[in-house]
Amino acid sequence: MTSPLHTTLSRRTALRGLGVIGLAAAVGQFATSQAHAASDLVVIDQKGTGRWGPENCGPTSAVIALVAAGRRVEHYVSGAEGSARGGNARAVQEMRARCGLSPWGDPTIKTVDYTGAYLGDLETGIRDTDGTATRALYEEGLEAAAHGSVVILHVHHGRLLGEDADYGHFVVAQGEDAGGNILVSDPGRAQRIGITGYSHDHLLQARQGDSTIVS
Repeated sequence: MTSPLHTTLSRRTALRGLGVIGLAAAVGQFATSQAHAASDLVVIDQKGTGRWGPENCGPTSAVIALVAAGRRVEHYVSGAEGSARGGNARAVQEMRARCGLSPWGDPTIKTVDYTGAYLGDLETGIRDTDGTATRALYEEGLEAAAHGSVVILHVHHGRLLGEDADYGHFVVAQGEDAGGNILVSDPGRAQRIGITGYSHDHLLQARQGDSTIVS
């Protein structure tokens, strides 16, 4: 999957520094020449990442997004070893601390009184890793992802998967497959589905909250 735009403009920097107001214009500008953007998404399983593994979709998504955006993530393990269950436990546990969800040095303790994480927590961790996190409406995040930006989406996991589940979940989207489906790395189903393409409409129906564009 390649794009003519990719030879002259890196997708990792195309939307960097743009606020929500500039996002719509940028998406329109790139729409014609970057119809099927390539993806640097990786697979990381939130399961096996410690005591809070079932809640770790947020910090796991932050690690996935930073790697896809070309940022260096401390302790990140690539390849088959890193995509295996627990393969990136240390990187995710450290991201929990950067997000303010656990104290440094003890990922078994929670420093928040809620389940999971908020987008704001993930943005804190991303910025602490020298990444850029730009909050956007969910729909704007989808458009940005379709055109090559790395985006964390807050979805309803049951609606996304077509399963009988009722909870919010974080996934990472970037680029499209040959059929025009937006590619998604799901840390909650890393071993079962890895990176999967979903239609724009399906992802709209799975909306739970906002999105964050990562670069």
